[in-house]
Amino acid sequence: MSSGETARARAPRTAAEQRLSLADHATRYHGRMSRDEGALRINPDGGWFCRSGCGACCIALSISSPIPGMPSGKPAGVRCVQLSIDNRCLIFGQPERPEVCGRLRPEPAMCGGSRVEAIASIDALERATRPD
Repeated sequence: MSSGETARARAPRTAAEQRLSLADHATRYHGRMSRDEGALRINPDGGWFCRSGCGACCIALSISSPIPGMPSGKPAGVRCVQLSIDNRCLIFGQPERPEVCGRLRPEPAMCGGSRVEAIASIDALERATRPD
């Protein structure tokens, strides 16, 4: 390895590189997600894996806590600014990710059999729990 390669390897990462790294982390974490619109797959812990590229909860769900780029949270039906073009969370596993996002887990009753069903289900939950 040349001294140039050593210096490059030790250089601090830029914010964009860190974001890509987070996206890679999320991809690895969700690597076994179902890419089809079929049923959710069960994970070894007894829970469920998200569908790859779904992002329904990042669009349909309202979030009242701050999100980087959305300091007042986000209303239901608005795409989170931290949702990538391929519908993956760019702040997955980071401390600035809202607690509600980290605690939300996929399940058939919420996610249904497709992304469309998931958005409809979450929208119905939002409407049923909206303060009057």
